[in-house]
Amino acid sequence: MQFPLIDVLRAVAVLLVLVYHVVALGDWSMFAVPVWGLPFRQGWIGVDLFFVISGFVITLSAAREFERKSHDFRSQFMQRRLRRLVPLYLLTCVSFVFLVRPEILLLPTAQLMLQVASHALFLQNLSHLTHGMINGVTWSLALEMQFYLALILSIGGLLKLGAGRSLVLLVALSWAWRYGTTFVLKPGEAIAHMQVIYTTQLPGTLDAFGMGVALALLVFKGQGFWARRLLPTWPNFLSWLGLSIVLLGLSGTVFMPVENYWAHTGIVVFWRTTLAIGFGAALATVIACPLQGGGLLRPVRYLGQISYGIYLWHFPVLLTLLTLPSLRGGRLFIVLLTGSVMLASLSWHLLEKHWVKK
Repeated sequence: MQFPLIDVLRAVAVLLVLVYHVVALGDWSMFAVPVWGLPFRQGWIGVDLFFVISGFVITLSAAREFERKSHDFRSQFMQRRLRRLVPLYLLTCVSFVFLVRPEILLLPTAQLMLQVASHALFLQNLSHLTHGMINGVTWSLALEMQFYLALILSIGGLLKLGAGRSLVLLVALSWAWRYGTTFVLKPGEAIAHMQVIYTTQLPGTLDAFGMGVALALLVFKGQGFWARRLLPTWPNFLSWLGLSIVLLGLSGTVFMPVENYWAHTGIVVFWRTTLAIGFGAALATVIACPLQGGGLLRPVRYLGQISYGIYLWHFPVLLTLLTLPSLRGGRLFIVLLTGSVMLASLSWHLLEKHWVKK
């Protein structure tokens, strides 16, 4: 069973991230005040959407392989994941170091080796000493790789628990982790950047991944009320679309009055879950959509197909463009999007596709 419109959500996720970085670093002020600009000026939520999508796609794939091969599937599963992710990851990291931030090569030997080793092992997200040093956006890729390992070790247990109990468990673990961080990094007192780094580690993001996991288990089992609601029919699609709009609207309504996200324990612990639920409903919307993604949706789907490349290329491109003082705001975004899409398209057709097929 294929879900072609998931690529539309991937496109939305990566565009949110690009807009956010231009707003934050490139003086794009048009989203600063209006209510409708909230998703864009807080476009880091695109990463949470990626996590929900990954939870669904990877869990569904792992469940199918586990059913066919049981415990023999883990090695082959991870090999395919590495072939999909590592070639472009290495290319963009090397490009970043040599073309964007060559001063990294001048670090003392011990520090340089720490950066190289942590990034080679997908561990750079675990410490503020390595988080964001080489192509800053790769922290989320390291987190995803850690999720893949956790998933293949636990897929049998998740299948036994089922969608509902698995979701409750994963959400509870995320709450426990995020609440635990507030004892060390006290809201309103700690450096916000440190809170960002350490609350977003596993299991702190398991509510986002968990929404995708639960939907994947429903689709895989194919039985029960909620599984039937995910079948591709127009009534199901419209129901999920309406629900996703309401849930994301409520999540935004909770967020808007908060002047400092990281100063409130309740927001730090619970708010990301409200966002994950809204994104879960959005994912269910595209799962239940009867359309196959042709026509006018084809270009958007293509952006989603190459979204991994857009995500990894856009940050080095942005930092390079920021050296041009006259390029800011909307013009910066257009040039950034164009350059990132061109590089992602080239790397997809010349590099990534060949490794995926092996």
